[in-house]
Amino acid sequence: MTDLLGIADGFLPPKVDLSSWSLEEKLGQLFWVYFEGSELSPALEEMIQDYHVGGFIFYSVAGNIQTPPQVAQLIASMQERSRIPLWIGIDQEGGPVVRLTEGVTVFPSAMAVAAAGSLADAQAMACTLGMELKSLGFNLNFTPVVDVNSNPYNPIIGIRAFGSHPRQVADYGLAMLRGYQQAGILCTPKHFPGHGDTYIDSHLGLPRVDRPLAELQARELYPFQALIEAGAEAIMTAHVVMPALGSNHPATLAPEILTGWLCQRLGFQGLICTDSLTMGAIAQNYGIPQAAELAFQAGADILLFGADPGSSPAIQKAAYAHLLQGLRSERLSWQQLDRSLRKILALKARYRVGSLPQANPVTGPNPQALARRIAQASITLLKGSLPPLVADPLLITPVPSLGELLKQVLPTAQVLPISPQPTPEDWATALQRAKRAPQILVGSLDLFRHPAQVQLFKALPGEKVIGLALGSPYDETFLPQIPVYLACYGTTPVSLAALLEVLLGRIPPQGCLPV
Repeated sequence: MTDLLGIADGFLPPKVDLSSWSLEEKLGQLFWVYFEGSELSPALEEMIQDYHVGGFIFYSVAGNIQTPPQVAQLIASMQERSRIPLWIGIDQEGGPVVRLTEGVTVFPSAMAVAAAGSLADAQAMACTLGMELKSLGFNLNFTPVVDVNSNPYNPIIGIRAFGSHPRQVADYGLAMLRGYQQAGILCTPKHFPGHGDTYIDSHLGLPRVDRPLAELQARELYPFQALIEAGAEAIMTAHVVMPALGSNHPATLAPEILTGWLCQRLGFQGLICTDSLTMGAIAQNYGIPQAAELAFQAGADILLFGADPGSSPAIQKAAYAHLLQGLRSERLSWQQLDRSLRKILALKARYRVGSLPQANPVTGPNPQALARRIAQASITLLKGSLPPLVADPLLITPVPSLGELLKQVLPTAQVLPISPQPTPEDWATALQRAKRAPQILVGSLDLFRHPAQVQLFKALPGEKVIGLALGSPYDETFLPQIPVYLACYGTTPVSLAALLEVLLGRIPPQGCLPV
C-alpha cells in the first residue's frame, strides 16, 4: 500500500489533514459496495482507484467466495491496490445467514445461542468468528442482530434474533459485542430502530411498525441503548417505517430517527451504516441515487450497496455521481461529509484496517467443540415427553440434509423428502407410508410460510408423531395435535446433528425457549 494522503504502512493516523483530499476521494470513503467475481478485475480496480470506495462487502451469490485461500488472496490484492485502507465486510451471523462455509466455523443461529443459555459461550462464539474472519483479511462483520423478534410471523428476522425479550436480546448482543471487540474486528449491531415486529421482509417491500412510542422505547430501542452505552462503534439501520419516532420515511432515510433519536436522544457517536440501499424497501419506493442522498442527509456515515436483485455496479456509480453533484452545487453539506469522513478514518486507524492478517490467530476453546456445545445445549423440548426412538422411524421433511444425517446414524430409518410446499405426490406417498410406520418424525420448516406443510402434517396420525421445528420454534403452534415437539433453531449441520443426539437419547434436551 502506498504512502498517500497521510496514510503509511496501511494505517491511518488519528488526525488526517483533509485539506489535501479531493472531493472525489472524500465521497468515495462513504461508499461500501458489492462487486462481482472471485479475483481482482478491471471493474474492481476501477471502484478502488477511480471511485476511492471506502469498503467492500463479500457475497457468495456474487461469486466472491470460492475457497478460503482465494478469499485471502483477493482481499490482499484489493488492499494492495488501494491508496486508502479498505473496510472488507461480510454477513457472517451464524445460523441461516452465513457467506463462508469453509475455513471458518459455522455456528448455530442467534436464537439457538440464547436457547443454550450461556453468555460466556456467546462471547466466545463472537470472538472466534472475529478471529477466523481476521485471519482471511476481513475487518468488519455486519452483526449481531439485536432486533427483538416479537412477531411470530416475521419473515426475515426470526431465528436470526436472540429472542422476544428485550433484556435477553440486549444481554446476548452485549456478549457478542464484547467478543468482537476482543477479536479486534468491527461489528455493526442491527437493524436500528428494530426489524423484529414486521410482517414484511425489507428485501422485498417496505415494512411499517405502528406501535406507540412507549412500546418502541421499551422493546425495539432497548437493546440498541444498551449496546451504545457499552461502547458500540457502528450501527446498521433498518428500512422500516416507525411513525411514532417522528417520520413516515424508513428509518434509513429519516433524519428524525438517525440524527434525532439515534444520535441526539440515545447518544450514539459512532458510524451509522445503512442497510443495503438496493433492497426492495428502498428500490421500489425511492430512486437509489435519491435514496443515497436522503440517507446522507438523515445522518448516515456509510452508504451500503449490496448484491440485491436489480443492483449493479452502474447503480453504485450513479449514486456516487448524484452525491458528487449535490456536494459541488452545495445542495449537500461539505461539513457533514468531513464529519463522517473523520469518523471513518478514526475507526480505520483504531482497527488497523489494511494490516496483514494474522496467521493461526484463533485461541481459546476449540471452535468446533464450542459450536457443538452451543448446539447441543440449545435443543428445546417445546411440549410433551420425548419417547425412545424406534429402529426404523419414518422422517418426513423438506430439509434433505436432516435425512442424510439420520441415515448415517440410523441406517434402518426411512426418509421421505418433500417439497416445502408439498405436491400431490408428496401427499400420497406420505400418507401411504405413515400408515405402516411405527413412528413418524416430522421435520417442519417455518410453517407460517408454508401452509401446505401444515395441512399435510395435520393429516398424519398424530399419536405416533414427533415434531421437529427445524427453523422457527413457532411451528409447534400450528400443529397442536402433535404431542411431542422439539426445536433446534436452524438447519446448520451442527444444529441438526445436536437434534439427532437428543432423539437418539444420547443427550437430554436442555434448551430454554427464548420467545
